Amino acid sequence: MTPLELAGRSRGVAVLLTLSGGFLDAFTYVGHGGVFANAMSGNIALLGIHMASGDWTQAARHVPPLVAFVLAVCVAHLLSLTRVNQYIRRPALVCLLLEIGFLALAASNLVPVSDIWLIPGITFVATLQTLSFTHVGNLAYTSVMTTGNLRRATKMLLEGLIPRYDKGALHDASLLGAAGFCFLTGAVLGGYTTAVAKDKAMWIAVLLLVAALARMCQLARRESVRRSAESNSSNFA
Repeated sequence: MTPLELAGRSRGVAVLLTLSGGFLDAFTYVGHGGVFANAMSGNIALLGIHMASGDWTQAARHVPPLVAFVLAVCVAHLLSLTRVNQYIRRPALVCLLLEIGFLALAASNLVPVSDIWLIPGITFVATLQTLSFTHVGNLAYTSVMTTGNLRRATKMLLEGLIPRYDKGALHDASLLGAAGFCFLTGAVLGGYTTAVAKDKAMWIAVLLLVAALARMCQLARRESVRRSAESNSSNFA
């Protein structure tokens, strides 16, 4: 595992990415017509509700993020192929930079903000994020939704207590529980700031992601120095 890949699994990076995930869901829901950026289960449920009531205009608002989600999964798969990796050596870093650039462009108002491109665009880059950063330590998690994290946190908590005490399971439960709390915190922050600052609130998500990028680079540099020191030490031994 490269130093950058290892850095992407740190708790600090996971916290910042999950905060941004909750923030973006609240941002699009509060500020852009009750549509989720990341929660596809919520979008499908709302799509069905509006279809059942005959509100086809509102139902149609939930289709673009679903399409963007599928496209992002396809792109993430292509980026994982060995042939593509020859040209894109750090796909996770590329995806994070793409997300930062897209959100900064939208927040800057250099291009008129329209739900037609904004919501599916956020879904696309956020999905690339969660498919690129899949672990905190050795534990799988997701940074843009919380259902799976909550389910696994509850399961691991029970496994850590019943039928016997398991410190490792409780540790993993605490990590996933913390991810759920960060998602909630991000949603609270997103809901409040979007109601107050409208689309300018998106700068907060940009700052969270820039902080995650900076932390990754810091940890990767530190790991590279450590490995270099170990290599030099072994060469002199």
